Amino acid sequence: MISYEDFLTNAEPEDIRVMNLLSQGQTISFEDSSEAEAMFQRIARLDGAGFVLRASRHYERVDGVLWQRFEGLIDPVAANYLARAASERVQLSREPLPEA
Repeated sequence: MISYEDFLTNAEPEDIRVMNLLSQGQTISFEDSSEAEAMFQRIARLDGAGFVLRASRHYERVDGVLWQRFEGLIDPVAANYLARAASERVQLSREPLPEA
């Protein structure tokens, strides 16, 4: 797995959002196939970086509409990266801005 510093440098905001949702056990759903494919590619990329322990893609018809749903389990180290980044963000938000 990449280092925390590399994670902060290279992670896209959407990567962080997706990892956070998956780490909370949320199901991410799309009825648009192009959006679903983009999510599949994102999760595959996160998996390649070592952040994902398990991921699944399910297809489900609801009222005649095909939904694609994603679920996953994030590596505990990756979950720690998310928590650390959130904590650091709060700390930075509370620091007073330098006066011009």
